[in-house]
Amino acid sequence: MNNLRRYFGVASIIILLLAAALAFLNLRGTSSPPPALLDPDFTLWTQTGNSTRPMVWTLQSNVQQDQLGVERTSLDGRDSLRLSLRQNATAQGGTFVSLSETLDGTRLAQLMNSTIGLWVFKEPCNCDADPFGDYSVVLSVQINDGFRLVSFVFTDKLQGVVTFLGHRVIFIPTPSGEWSYREVNFRQEYLLAQWPMPVSAMFSLYFEVGSNSLGWHTVYISQLRSSTNAPLASLEVTEISDVARTYQTFKVGENLAMLTMGLGEER
Repeated sequence: MNNLRRYFGVASIIILLLAAALAFLNLRGTSSPPPALLDPDFTLWTQTGNSTRPMVWTLQSNVQQDQLGVERTSLDGRDSLRLSLRQNATAQGGTFVSLSETLDGTRLAQLMNSTIGLWVFKEPCNCDADPFGDYSVVLSVQINDGFRLVSFVFTDKLQGVVTFLGHRVIFIPTPSGEWSYREVNFRQEYLLAQWPMPVSAMFSLYFEVGSNSLGWHTVYISQLRSSTNAPLASLEVTEISDVARTYQTFKVGENLAMLTMGLGEER
């Protein structure tokens, strides 16, 4: 009898181990890779002094706390991130705020193999004639790999592409005063620029106000989503750098690049 109990006891343990192994293998088989963006809806926040800040996203700005607003809110029934900047007459140069996530490995591969869609609610950018001038109010979505920078800029009517050295800027016409859905594709721009794919990069939402655009300025961003890229079709790209007439300083976080800009005149 004791031998029989011992036999069934060992058999029960073996069955339990096999069941656990099968459950583990099944879990591994159904697991999905991490998303490119860890907090695309800006739901995770942390307390910093008297204010709250996104927990996952890295916040950078060149203005004091009382000139900056970063918060999760609702606009026209849509949960969103609100970015606000106050430009005053004493400020030296433009003001900016950016939120970024650093990506590499699987997460970066997910980003580069996806089209990123987002909803944007902006004010007039005053940037069509002078995209990065003193009166501009510019929202952009960027990726910076340390050597190359791709920036999608939401303009009023200006459309086209500027490529200068390691910087590529795509201007996307976007209505003001209403929610608009836009899509950006970083892999597409790397391929068109004939650049190697990055091994690590920083994805950023970047909002900048020119030095002469005084007062408070606000943009809203909602529902950052990624979808797997379809095969790239033949693309028609309007390069506007070949009609440049002036140089403008394009400031992106810590990066300064002299971009060849200008509209309507040939060299």
